[in-house]
Amino acid sequence: MFEIQSWSGLSAVILSLGCYSMLAIAAIGVFVFAFVENGSKNKDLTDGLVLGERQQNKDGYISVKDKSDLLGAIAVCSTDLRPAGTVIVEGEPVDVVTEGDFVKKGDIVKIISTEGSRVLVRRI
Repeated sequence: MFEIQSWSGLSAVILSLGCYSMLAIAAIGVFVFAFVENGSKNKDLTDGLVLGERQQNKDGYISVKDKSDLLGAIAVCSTDLRPAGTVIVEGEPVDVVTEGDFVKKGDIVKIISTEGSRVLVRRI
């Protein structure tokens, strides 16, 4: 049959304190959320948390350097490409990815595609 376990003594006190503390934390969380949610009236609270202006390319903010000028360039692997690594193009290191093949250090590769900061190479 079923056995009913009763909590008594210190175990009951610890259990009840744990429940009360979780309820108190939940209540504090509700009040904090309500205070922050009311941010339209309290702009000073959220001014330090939210970026007020947008960064646009026309203003000089560029997140990714355009690497389309590297398309078709021949490069030498300065590290093993497994499948990612570094090649040297015109004396400058460039992080690249292969089509999936492993390429050894010192091999010659050709840049076949650029997409954002991703540069795809193929072994020659």
